[in-house]
Formats: sequence, structure tokens, C-alpha cells
Amino acid sequence: MNPEEMKDRNTAPENHGPVARWMLVTAVVVTVILSSLTPVDRMAEAEYKALFQRALITFALARTLNGVISAVQGTELALQPAGVGVTLTPGQVLDPINDLVERFSWIMLGATLSLGIQQVLLDVGQWWGIKVLLGVLGLFWLWLRHQNSVKLNSSGERSEQVLFRLFIIVAFMRFAVPVAMIANEGMYRLFLESRYLESTQMIETAGSEIRQASATDTEAAVAEAEEGVLNSLGKMFENTRNTLDIKKKVDYVAQRASGLIEHLIQLGVVFILQTGILPIAFLWIFLQLFKQLFRINS
Repeated sequence: MNPEEMKDRNTAPENHGPVARWMLVTAVVVTVILSSLTPVDRMAEAEYKALFQRALITFALARTLNGVISAVQGTELALQPAGVGVTLTPGQVLDPINDLVERFSWIMLGATLSLGIQQVLLDVGQWWGIKVLLGVLGLFWLWLRHQNSVKLNSSGERSEQVLFRLFIIVAFMRFAVPVAMIANEGMYRLFLESRYLESTQMIETAGSEIRQASATDTEAAVAEAEEGVLNSLGKMFENTRNTLDIKKKVDYVAQRASGLIEHLIQLGVVFILQTGILPIAFLWIFLQLFKQLFRINS
């Protein structure tokens, strides 16, 4: 064997065997067929709508809770006349909780923006131009593959490799985001759904209780202020007793709000995973799989 023949053999594509070749052909055919159908797109859209709805509900819940806590903080001046020489400071107690709720609101805003970007990518993958291009590339590659199997042609094999790489790139654009969305929701149902439901229920309940306690205290303070200074001095003993009751309510509000920290953190973890870490992780996994396909046909 002369040196030129040895060089051609060393640079020729590796033969992966008939089983690998048939698996590759089958994968291309299945990909083209799935691209022309809509079940994957419908599943991805349904999962996206469910996730987006949860994000909107949680974002609204966080803003409502922030408003409730701010309202409780705003009752500080109204509660001061409830007793002589007694100053109630619920705002100082609830400041850390309110700061956490505001930061959680920013997390939810980022989550909704991430979902908006994923919606655009879903629309790109479902565009008819991508579907047509993927089908044309797949069919042309299958035809070229058949031609090269009939007659050995090094230039034809190079064209086949280039065409297959273009097909893989377009297939990644077509399926990566929808499949990542479906896998993301699968992870949510397996590991995150119970955390989400428990935390949202606790936050809703605590928010309602804090709102009721705040409304009762504010109404009592306003009614007391309307009685006038003389009447208030004449009812010093009763006011002092009411002040103690109001202080208990303020302590209860602070305790109830402190219990929200764990659940706010749990919800933050859920949405950071679902809208940030998991989509990137799944896209990276798909990218590695597509790289392996590049090597199979090289």
C-alpha cells in the first residue's frame, strides 16, 4: 500500500457499523416526522402556560403580602394614642420581613421575564420556516446518504457530514426549548409541587390573618381618636387594657409574619430552579447529546 492510500484511509470517516448507521437514519426520519406533527408543541405550550400562571399568581401574592405588611407598618402612629405613655412599633418588627418580601417580588419579576424569553424561543421553534428547513435538510441528507452507500465518493461523504451538521443545528432550534420545558415541568411534579402548594397556602393564610388583625387594630384606634382627649383620659384604665390587647395582636402579627420567611425562601428556590437553573441544565444536556451525534456521523 502506497503512502497516498494510507493517508486517504487515515482521513476517511470512521465506519461505525450497519447498526449505528441504521439507528442514525431512523433518528433522522423520526425527527422529521415529529417536526411536522404538533403533540410536542401542544405539550410544551400547556406546560408553559401552567408555569407562567403559577409565576403570575405567586408574583401577585407577593405584592399583596407586601401591601398588607406595609399597611401594618403604617398603623404605628394610629396605635400610639391607645394608651398613655405606651408606644407600639410594629414597623420595626416587620421591617426585615417586608424587605424579604420585596426581594422575593424581584425574584418573581425575573422569573416572569425568563418565561417571556422562553415563550419567544418556543415561537421560534414552532415557526413554519424552521419546520420546512428541518424537513428539507433531513430528506436531502437521507437521499445523499443513500447515494453515498451505493457509490463511494469522498466529496459526497463530506457534503453528507456538512448537511447532517446543519440538520442537527436546526433540530436543536426546533426541539431543545419545547423538550426542556416538558422535562422542567416533569421535575416540578416530582420534586417541587408539594413545596409550592404548601408554601403558597401558608402565605395566603398568614396574609389574610395579618390583614384582619391590622384592620381590627386600625378601626379601634380611629374610633378611640374620635372620642376626644377628655373622654380618653376619663377611660384611662380601659384604654390601658386595650393597649395590652393591641400589643398582643402586634406580637401575633410579627410572629405570623416571621413564619413566612421559610415559605418565601421555598418559593424562591422553586422558581429559581424552574426559570433559571433547570432550563439551562436541560439545554446543556441536549447540547451534549447533539455533539455526540456530530461525532457519530464524523
